[in-house]
Amino acid sequence: MKKVFMSAAIVALMAAAVACGNNANKKAEAAPAEEAKTECCEEKNAIEAAANEAVDAVKDAATEKAVEGINAAADAAVEAIKK
Repeated sequence: MKKVFMSAAIVALMAAAVACGNNANKKAEAAPAEEAKTECCEEKNAIEAAANEAVDAVKDAATEKAVEGINAAADAAVEAIKK
C-alpha cells in the first residue's frame, strides 16, 4: 500500500514539474505577469484536480483490496469450520 501512495505522490510531483515548464528555456519575449499568473493558476487547479482523482483512485483500490482480504479470510474460516 505504501508503494501505491508513493507512486501517486510521484505522479503528482511530476505533473507539477511539467506544468511549471523548463525554466532553462526562457522565451525571448516575456508574457505579461497577469497572463502568466492566470495560466499558472489554471494549471495548478488542473494538477490539484488530478491529484484528488489519484487519491480517490488509491482509496478505492485500497478499499477493494481490504474487502477482498476480508472475504478471503471469511471463506477460509468457513472452510475451517466445515472440516
